[in-house]
Amino acid sequence: MELLGEKSIRLPLFTGYISRGLLLHILRRVDPSISSRMHESDIPKPYSVTPIRFRAKKKLEDGYIVDSSAPCMVCFRFLQREIARCFLEYFHKSSEVMIYDAFFHVSSIRVRSEEYEDIWKSAEPAEAFRLHFITPTYLSVLGTEYHYLFPDHTRIFPNLLRLWNMFSDTNRLGEEEFSEYKKWLLENMGVSQHRISTRIAYMGEKKATGFIGWATYEIKKMDEWNRLTCMLAKYAEYSNIGGNRTGGFGVTKMKTKA
Repeated sequence: MELLGEKSIRLPLFTGYISRGLLLHILRRVDPSISSRMHESDIPKPYSVTPIRFRAKKKLEDGYIVDSSAPCMVCFRFLQREIARCFLEYFHKSSEVMIYDAFFHVSSIRVRSEEYEDIWKSAEPAEAFRLHFITPTYLSVLGTEYHYLFPDHTRIFPNLLRLWNMFSDTNRLGEEEFSEYKKWLLENMGVSQHRISTRIAYMGEKKATGFIGWATYEIKKMDEWNRLTCMLAKYAEYSNIGGNRTGGFGVTKMKTKA
């Protein structure tokens, strides 16, 4: 979505949570019940967002002054049709949104739709692929507030499969298959290269540390579990990876390595 502001505003260094607030405001204007469901805690949500991208006219210690003469860009990804329909319905009646105290005109919306079945069928096994972690990414660990800050495939892909099983309308895996897949990941896949660093993202008075960079994964077997893994790596471009993925964390891009 491309936005043009009526005036320059101040935005923080990390804007993922601003994107989420904007999306929930839009959903609430159309259907408050859907917006309320998206607020429920400890339940995976059927959407993800990217931080707002913009041109700055001034750098501040804790953020930027947005150049209102240039468009801002933000992406919303929906894992269920109901949420996407609700979002688009808002723009049948309005072409403006509000960020803080400023109105932004929606100059364009680009919609791309892909069915779960198509994502599944288009996946091909690969000997290796690379994931680029574009925004800070962290993996939650039960029993502690500290996060896992390395792109471990044995943690990332089971979590992606859980999201797939929760929101997909086709080709869901059962518990036995899930356990078999986790064992396969441990025995047949590994990180062969990486260039990872950590970054702190501030969200108002809160903060979280995540890793950014890239990791290359090699796979020994060219089998159906391989194909499933490549499919999940592509699915991550819709779902984001790890904790706070609805707040702009864990934005990734998959590239197949020849």
